[in-house]
Amino acid sequence: MKQKMPYIPKRNKYDKCKKLLLAYEITPTRLKAILGVSQPTARKKLNDIGSLTTEDWGLISRKAHIPVEEIRSVFLG
Repeated sequence: MKQKMPYIPKRNKYDKCKKLLLAYEITPTRLKAILGVSQPTARKKLNDIGSLTTEDWGLISRKAHIPVEEIRSVFLG
């Protein structure tokens, strides 16, 4: 009898980033104000965290008061 492979849930590599933004209550409306983009663009960037640029993360850090060290730990940790 063959053994079945155990179920391993797939993780998105940007899950930690999403959790960080949710912890600081970054919604599409708030992101729109931070980045100076339209509502659909802000929603699209939150749905695909990989589309946020380094400049976007810098603006989020400064305007949403998220420490840079915390953002770095999400990407490096």
